[in-house]
Amino acid sequence: MGTLEQRVQRLQDITDIRRLKIEYAQQCDDNYNPDGLTVLFTDDAVWEGTGLGRYEGKQAIHGFWTDASGRFTFALHYMVGDAIDIAPSGVEATGHWYLWEPATIDGRAMFVAATYDDVYKKVDGRWLFHRVQAHSHFLAPYESGWVKVPFAELD
Repeated sequence: MGTLEQRVQRLQDITDIRRLKIEYAQQCDDNYNPDGLTVLFTDDAVWEGTGLGRYEGKQAIHGFWTDASGRFTFALHYMVGDAIDIAPSGVEATGHWYLWEPATIDGRAMFVAATYDDVYKKVDGRWLFHRVQAHSHFLAPYESGWVKVPFAELD
């Protein structure tokens, strides 16, 4: 279980990671702000998402968000149900999150449901994303819903 100081540090780390994920959601909801998002990642980070590709390194991640900001013109990321585990080292952690997101993608109202599996690293005292894996469970048009069209085609 650790000393009281270790337990308090673990709780602070979990709180800091939750704030990191909320900052990620806020930057996504701010028209996928590429500059605001990229600073949340380590230099050698990887971001990958079902149907959206895999991007390695800050430059590639920035390019992805730049492109996304033109296609995803509205989003409201509801990040819920987190499970965060801090490694014994105190500088690495993993997290699992659920996402519910109403969005406008390529001019279409959409419902998005996904899960995230993240790896975090503490760099100079600050938690950053080292790997983000977004697993889509459905991407459904508002007008038909996820029962009729669980995965809409995106061009």
